[in-house]
Amino acid sequence: MEANEIRAALDSTVASLQGGVQRLGIEAALQVIEGWEGRLAASGSPELAPVAENLGALRTQLSASDFDQVAVGQLLATLGDQVQRVANTDIQIEVADRLSQLSVLLSSEGDSLSGQ
Repeated sequence: MEANEIRAALDSTVASLQGGVQRLGIEAALQVIEGWEGRLAASGSPELAPVAENLGALRTQLSASDFDQVAVGQLLATLGDQVQRVANTDIQIEVADRLSQLSVLLSSEGDSLSGQ
């Protein structure tokens, strides 16, 4: 996958989360999650497997008719931590900056949902 494509996907994800996950809506969130699951699978990177695993768990939670808001919040916070670890690896600075932004948003929304 091209770096430009990753940057554009990160920009889109960051923009969609800036209004808050609750404003984003479940259907839109599921589309974002599925898009990232596909990108992570295509990368073939074993370092990204835990992120993909948690995205799958988040998709499962959000697909339930009465999902557990605290569990969703905890998953978002965990994803925020995982994304920050990826941002701290040896990757392009533009991608690292976007990942750091995404990490902060995921952690903040996760803490908010889980009452932290």
